[in-house]
Amino acid sequence: MPNPPPRLAWAALLTLTAFAYRGQLRLGFTDTDALADYAAARAEGLSGWLTQLTLPLTGGVGGANANFWRPGVMLHYALQRALFDDDTRLWQAWDLGLHLAAVATLGLAARALGVGAGAALGAGLLFALHPLGVEIVPAVARNIDTLVGLSALGMIAAAGQGRLALTAALGLVALSFKETALAAMPVALLALAWRVGPKRAAKVAGVWALGVPLYLAARTAVLSGIGGYYEEERTFTLGRLGAALRAAPWESLLPGYSLGLEPLSEPLRALGAAALTAVLVAVAARRWREGAPAAALGLLLWALPVLLYGLTGTYSRRLLYLPSAGLCLTLAEGAALLSAPGARALGALCLGLALSLLPASPLVHEYTDWAENDAVTRSLTTGVEAELRALPPGSVVWVVDRCVWINSEPRRARTFHGQKTLNNCVATYSLQAWADDRLGAGHLSLRALTSTQPTGPIPAPDWSMEQGALTLRRAAMKRALTGAAKDAGWGLERQEDVSRLTPPPSASGQWALIAGGERGALVRLP
Repeated sequence: MPNPPPRLAWAALLTLTAFAYRGQLRLGFTDTDALADYAAARAEGLSGWLTQLTLPLTGGVGGANANFWRPGVMLHYALQRALFDDDTRLWQAWDLGLHLAAVATLGLAARALGVGAGAALGAGLLFALHPLGVEIVPAVARNIDTLVGLSALGMIAAAGQGRLALTAALGLVALSFKETALAAMPVALLALAWRVGPKRAAKVAGVWALGVPLYLAARTAVLSGIGGYYEEERTFTLGRLGAALRAAPWESLLPGYSLGLEPLSEPLRALGAAALTAVLVAVAARRWREGAPAAALGLLLWALPVLLYGLTGTYSRRLLYLPSAGLCLTLAEGAALLSAPGARALGALCLGLALSLLPASPLVHEYTDWAENDAVTRSLTTGVEAELRALPPGSVVWVVDRCVWINSEPRRARTFHGQKTLNNCVATYSLQAWADDRLGAGHLSLRALTSTQPTGPIPAPDWSMEQGALTLRRAAMKRALTGAAKDAGWGLERQEDVSRLTPPPSASGQWALIAGGERGALVRLP
């Protein structure tokens, strides 16, 4: 039977990917971070759209846990809200479409870098069904990584085609989505130098030499400083870089498997990571010498973003979306060495590593973690919206269950940080943003009461009011008071299967909102 036309093969791959993520279309915003993004995306009139360019991420919506300036992201959310309002099915379909576009763009980049049609399709297959995609694709708040991945891959594809103006423009577009673009720019410049020569590539470097400082100056002005997640993460250290580099090979090459690496000593983990990386370096170096740069550039795309975030201490699995694309390109190109005399062992190893990704892919496992996260979000928002709307204006509501770790999928145990997988941080500022947007500013004042770390889905609330205390059963959820609750005078007693929350006199007549089940429980405090 003759080989199928490339377009037909790619259409089949994208259809297969959509099938693998079909459960995503039943989800809502998934985690509460998206609620703040949704609230901030209200753009009314021309001035409202222009305001999006000057807002920090989730800025001005009841507080924030991140201090970033990403104007492309803010405009993107405003566009989604204008098109879809609160129809989360359309938000999810849009996010899936972004992932499919990124997969296709990786194929374009591979072909532009001289990769054969079969290897390019293989790279697209690995990236489309990579297990770490589950960390990104179904989460509305994480489509930031898909956006920067899509635009960065487009930049590299344009560079491989020798299109200078498009390369320069897509680089700045990618930067407007996320700082990861800074790590992808050198990859694009190398691809451009390979295609059109260093002198012409220097023209794009000159554009970026002007544009990047202007972006950084604007960012500093908007954020009144360098910005970031936490103050302690704004110091560059080699220790954080080393930790990220030790983790990334395991997370990227063997995601989704419970390998129990935690008990291994730090030197053994580092040695294993170095060995895996050395194999890929050997593949990349060989292909570069042979005039086929794709494997080498893919390896750089895998390593440089990890280095960038490792230095600042913000390494996380979700940051591996774009690096995973580079890894998949390297593995697919390396597997092509099977047909090269004297390099078949390297080719077989790359093929084996590539195939090891698929058993844990969303095509094989219908992961339920995001559905459980989504249930938590719904239980605190749309599930009780009518009851919250009926409260008197200015009501104070204490939120029970602020941070949720999900471990319900055996294959989702983290290979580097054991026993913790997806988390839905029920950030009170996000709930406040949602309440202000839906119910009107000042209608509710939400405060975080407890923080939890359960090992599975949050069950329906099981509570009672006993002797002036809010009694919660199923204490395996390990509730702990937040700092704000302690300062307000709340008390907490825990027994084996019961937690008793004693409100201070100042909370009399206020409310507690308990997460769990299809809808939370709204309880008036005595």
